[in-house]
Amino acid sequence: MFRKVVEGFVQAGVAALFLAFVVYSVQGQWDWRAQTLFYAGLALLLTYGITHFSEIRASLGTRRVRYGGAAGLSVSLVVGILVLVNVLNFRYHSRLDLTENQVYSISEQSRKVVENLKTEIQIIGFFRGEAGRLAFEDLVKQYRDVSSKVGYELVDPEEEPGRAAQYEISIHAQVVILNGPKREIIDNADEQKITNAIIKITREEEKVIYFLQGHGERGLDNIEAEGFSTAGQEIEKLNYRIETYNLAQENSLPENATVIISVGPKMNFLATEVALLKNFLEEGGKLLLLVDPQTEFQMNDFLAEYGLSLGDKVVIDASGIGQIFGLGAAAPLVAAYADHPMTRELNKAMTFFPMAQNVTTSSSVLDYRTTELLSTSPNSWAESNLKDGQAAFDEGQDVEGPVHLAAVATKSIETKGEEESEGEGAAEGEEEVSEGEGAAPTPREARLVLFGDSDFASNAYFNSVANGDLLLMTIGWLAEEADLIAIRPRDVEDRRINVTFTQSRLIFWGTVVLFPLATLIFGTTIWLRRR
Repeated sequence: MFRKVVEGFVQAGVAALFLAFVVYSVQGQWDWRAQTLFYAGLALLLTYGITHFSEIRASLGTRRVRYGGAAGLSVSLVVGILVLVNVLNFRYHSRLDLTENQVYSISEQSRKVVENLKTEIQIIGFFRGEAGRLAFEDLVKQYRDVSSKVGYELVDPEEEPGRAAQYEISIHAQVVILNGPKREIIDNADEQKITNAIIKITREEEKVIYFLQGHGERGLDNIEAEGFSTAGQEIEKLNYRIETYNLAQENSLPENATVIISVGPKMNFLATEVALLKNFLEEGGKLLLLVDPQTEFQMNDFLAEYGLSLGDKVVIDASGIGQIFGLGAAAPLVAAYADHPMTRELNKAMTFFPMAQNVTTSSSVLDYRTTELLSTSPNSWAESNLKDGQAAFDEGQDVEGPVHLAAVATKSIETKGEEESEGEGAAEGEEEVSEGEGAAPTPREARLVLFGDSDFASNAYFNSVANGDLLLMTIGWLAEEADLIAIRPRDVEDRRINVTFTQSRLIFWGTVVLFPLATLIFGTTIWLRRR
């Protein structure tokens, strides 16, 4: 009677071991249920082995066992290869994102920021339970895959309240980013917030962007369609400090200006303002002008010294692309960019410019080098006589396309080093520094960028195609921050289904193990019955 009962111990033992591994995989911990099933399965198999030892020993020499051993060895080799492939995949990880907008990959801007890290940073996510943990971990792993200088850690504030108190964590899903003594805390972390926080804690100095006022420029506080508030907010997200400035009132240049910008001036600068801007460029300053057509801004004498000029002709695009954006022919589309650091990353993107004028280049009396940045399509031209919204190309008067909508002028300038400047006011009695021992001149590059339009970056069009990216990349290049010259992270709709760890394991066992196993058992049963 006992031997008949023991006959079923093999199946029961194997089933118990299988269930033990299922419970462990789903729960993620070796609790009493998994242990009970595991040890019960071992006990059943051991009991069967003891009671049938002689039979098992005799069967080992049969031809069936030898064939079965060979088959088992083949299966073991296949399993071993699969294990090796998974180990290699874990150690040398790479991923391929085939989605249209690269939803599951960090943007080129984030990649550049991380690649250019000089020091190690640590990203610590504080999550209670599993809500949001998986999405956060998937995101920070992409940063770590780009650079080994990025480390990350997941902390449950309920299990480790001391760590939460150390970093002043007050709500669920806060993230701390550390760079030595510097740290930044962000809520509801996404790629853009994490990247901006990395920029902030790794930037060695504060950079200030000054927007000129007093010439009819677009306002940073204007939230209407023609305003520039969206651009201002996006610039601040890159951890620049933005200020407004009136050159005529102050009658001096701001001391800490990284970049000076004039957006849509409608009248000429005063002579004193022009002199200040010239001095700014002579010292290696960075100036950005975005000038709309059909205004009273006529400063080609100033621009000609740097090899630039405004054509003052409205650019017309006859391709009809402007209708896609609800605009007419006076909204030329640009898909051709110069091979320049400012625009190189836009080679697969489009921008458009409502009511823009053409920009031309020439030789500079100050020896500035000029580069034309943006070119319209061959189906465009610069119209010199736009009346009542009607335009037609007039040979000899209009400029045949492609025409250029932006250009840059640069010149390498040597400025006195700090030590040399301070040495001029040294007190008497100090040893004189011998010639050649002082600080070497510091090379800087004066940069002047001219756009024939400012509408493209207004509130109405900033987030259209790559318009906003173009403005931010221009400012990044002027501020000499190469890692910011890239396409920004996109705020795309996230269609992923977030599941808990337990749910993911249940899906795994149901689809990868149980369903194929049931198919195998069903097929084997039918085969045995038909023999």
